[in-house]
Amino acid sequence: MQSMMMKRYCASLICWVLVGSATASQAQEHQASPAPPQLQTRPPQTNQPLSPQDSLLTAVNQRLNDALRERDAIIRNLLERVGELEWRVNGGFTTSPKELIAAKPVSVSSSSATASPAPRTGAVTAVNSVVTNSGYDIEERQASQALDQALIVRGGLLLPPGTVELDNTTSYFSSTTDRINIDGFALLPVLVVGDISSQRVRKDLLLPTFSARLGLPHKLQFDTYIPYGYQLNRTTDVNNTQTSQSTFGLGDITFGLSRQLTLERGRVPDLLANVRFKTTTGVDSFNLNSSQTALGTGFNAVQGNLTAAKSNDPVVFFGNLSYTANLSGTHSIPANDPDNPGAMVPGHFKPGDSVGFQLGSILSLNPETSMTIGWDQRFTRATTLNDKTIPASFLVEGSLRLGASYLYAPGRTLDLSFGVGLTPDTPNLQFSVGLPIRRALWHPKSNVH
Repeated sequence: MQSMMMKRYCASLICWVLVGSATASQAQEHQASPAPPQLQTRPPQTNQPLSPQDSLLTAVNQRLNDALRERDAIIRNLLERVGELEWRVNGGFTTSPKELIAAKPVSVSSSSATASPAPRTGAVTAVNSVVTNSGYDIEERQASQALDQALIVRGGLLLPPGTVELDNTTSYFSSTTDRINIDGFALLPVLVVGDISSQRVRKDLLLPTFSARLGLPHKLQFDTYIPYGYQLNRTTDVNNTQTSQSTFGLGDITFGLSRQLTLERGRVPDLLANVRFKTTTGVDSFNLNSSQTALGTGFNAVQGNLTAAKSNDPVVFFGNLSYTANLSGTHSIPANDPDNPGAMVPGHFKPGDSVGFQLGSILSLNPETSMTIGWDQRFTRATTLNDKTIPASFLVEGSLRLGASYLYAPGRTLDLSFGVGLTPDTPNLQFSVGLPIRRALWHPKSNVH
């Protein structure tokens, strides 16, 4: 937000310099030339010394020309400073300051000494045309790159067209529960639904996720998420006997497409829609034995999100509604036949759909730093097996999240997130570190006329 204040200050200063120069030029001309018609009608004299009045007019003209040149230099310097500020804020994605100044020369009044009142209005118009051209035509929230990053991660803002962002986020989840899955399956990489036992289970999941976002024309954005990680399960039974299982591999890859529906205007907030499809690339628990852990769920899913963001400087409030439809699937499960212990039979699973919401706010501390606080809530319906409800498969997840984003270099951000689970179905501790890198693949067409 400080950069926007600097831009407005520079624009005001340019207006002041132009208007002041034009006014001063007009005043000096009227004071120095009390009878201009007589001077203009006097025929030119050849090889004769100048009269005192002609000498005075010549000196005044020279001083006014020097003042105009000095004014032009001040305006150009201010434009370069504003352009350099925008260049740093946008991570070098817009036209460079030197290219901007070369493409849009400063519009000034006539440099002749016979200045008229017309340049006074023209000076203000010239300043407005320079400051509001496409090189500076950006939304106010783009004055804070860190705040932008926090909104992009949470689905409240899209990347500019032609911009790609690569992010390698490492997340850590830790949960301890007195319940364990027996011959069950996982709906989430960190949660298992199934029967209850008397064993105590501690789960530690280190999940690096590579994500890519690409800004597209027509207010669109494409996303992809590739999780790969390490999971460790430690189980302690009533006899204090501890066993552990670990696995490393690929999780379920997700693809998404986002669309900007409305832009913030008055009471209308920014509104974005997002659709995601989760695949089954990760190994699920149905294809593993009881001594192994899974990083995949074994079920495809389609998720729809609707995100709203409303700014009230220096705070942005955001909210999100989501609905996830988990698609059904058939997997082999134990037959539970005493006469044939190893027999497997097909089972038709229908994971329960889930409804969730997010509420939070992002505070811009300065153009490089922002802080986030939010609440995540999700309700998942019970899962059915062969049209029969599995006991204890209804999930209620709720977590309090705190985060921070810091712009440590142009186009490079450090994103931190810390979460605490406040329901039994949510991991006790969640922590993630992300290092997004943003680059421009192509430049959209300019709107300069």
